[in-house]
Amino acid sequence: MKLMTVAAALLGVALSTTASFAQSITFDFDRSVHFAGFRTYAWVPGTNVPDQLVHRRIVNAVDVQMALKGLTQVHEGTKPDLLLAYHASFEQDLQITGFGSGWGGYRFGGARSGTARAEEILVGTLVIDLVDARSNTIVWRGTATKDIDVKASADKRDKNITKTAQKLFKHYPPQS
Repeated sequence: MKLMTVAAALLGVALSTTASFAQSITFDFDRSVHFAGFRTYAWVPGTNVPDQLVHRRIVNAVDVQMALKGLTQVHEGTKPDLLLAYHASFEQDLQITGFGSGWGGYRFGGARSGTARAEEILVGTLVIDLVDARSNTIVWRGTATKDIDVKASADKRDKNITKTAQKLFKHYPPQS
């Protein structure tokens, strides 16, 4: 019985470890808005990442997705249909991995051993807001959260940011 409990606990740890690498994508929108009427957009300041290389990667990836959706970028002074901003945040998370082994039943001696390892993980969240420029209200918001590989190469960072933008805009415009 004790062996099954240990096995179930280890399986739970293994599943939670693999799940932590998955990317979480959500979106929300105003159902009363007619998205087909939006043709142009302009960038406005958000909570940008301080790293200019990463900032440009995010802006470029979002610009590509907006163009694929039929939207044209204009300058804010030309009265765009949408105002677009991104917000990025990072936090440290703790991932604990454990393993135990041994033999002998509960209360019956035997040899048991176990190890545990704690590792800090950087978790990043990217939020894209689309604001109706006429009413100045948010009409669509996409959110992506993922563990960040701080040792990733420039190519890997490009690929990750591009993939995130694709996933964020997969359901834009929303089907009302």
